[in-house]
Amino acid sequence: MLFVTVGNGKFDSLVREVDRLAGEGIVRNVVIQLGHGEYKPKNCQWFAFAPSLNEYYERADLVISHGGPGTVFEILRRRKKFVAIPNRNRTDPRHQVEYLRAMAQETSGMIYCGQVSDLMFCLEKAKKHEFTIYKKPECQMPEVVEKFLRRQK
Repeated sequence: MLFVTVGNGKFDSLVREVDRLAGEGIVRNVVIQLGHGEYKPKNCQWFAFAPSLNEYYERADLVISHGGPGTVFEILRRRKKFVAIPNRNRTDPRHQVEYLRAMAQETSGMIYCGQVSDLMFCLEKAKKHEFTIYKKPECQMPEVVEKFLRRQK
């Protein structure tokens, strides 16, 4: 199954593109979480919100998602094949772009897809990509704080 999640906002351009690909038979067995989007897919199963996305993540062979940090880390933690696309229609259109580019440099556990128009290319890339397990960086905050406090004495 291909699962698409857009979070709490609107990402109609992504939903339209996935629906178009499904209509052309390029992708199959698609479930889309629409959030507050207005476009209703004609060729995919869909819902706006659910109490939990766990069952969809578990069933998914590949997840396509917006660039919300909570969603990104949830998918990486689950070790799912993952294509991330920034939602450039948000209030700060660069926010998800910069964040996802940085994450893609940090891990090959996901594929960064810069534009919705590049989705088909990114899906082809995902077929050959060797997704790795994301290893979160070790937190050194306690040591940094302790060092800072020692200097203050």
